[in-house]
Amino acid sequence: MNFRIKKLVKQYVEILILDELRKHELHGYGFIELIKKRYGFEPSPSMIYPVLKELMKKGFVEAKERYSDSKRYVVYRITEKGLDFLRENSDLLEEAKRHEEKIRLAINIGFFDLLKDLRLLFEQLDRLDNNKLSRVRHAINTFLTEIEDLVREDDRG
Repeated sequence: MNFRIKKLVKQYVEILILDELRKHELHGYGFIELIKKRYGFEPSPSMIYPVLKELMKKGFVEAKERYSDSKRYVVYRITEKGLDFLRENSDLLEEAKRHEEKIRLAINIGFFDLLKDLRLLFEQLDRLDNNKLSRVRHAINTFLTEIEDLVREDDRG
């Protein structure tokens, strides 16, 4: 993923987390459950906590320790600075929400699995013999033709 796309995705994730925290406080596991429910995959804590840490560093989020049945956990809540950021960046939030639906659809149709397999294929290209390269070329051309037909059908209504 190139730097611009990574930066944009990071901005979307941050602003969507802030929007969720505007509605209610959440602990890290709560974010994991929310993502699992919305998108159908369970992110690792190593995906969630660095973002929360970054939001805390910016002053957009604060953490409070809570205890339940003698268990310690940390709850995150949005700060006034975070609320100001959301108000000032409402256009970015709306854009992120539009892309959020596309991401949900992409996950459901296997789009990211396709990208993962394409990356794997790219890493192996120089090790494939001519027969396999020919088969890959045919598969890609067939796939591209099918996708182009689907997009044209959709454009025509």
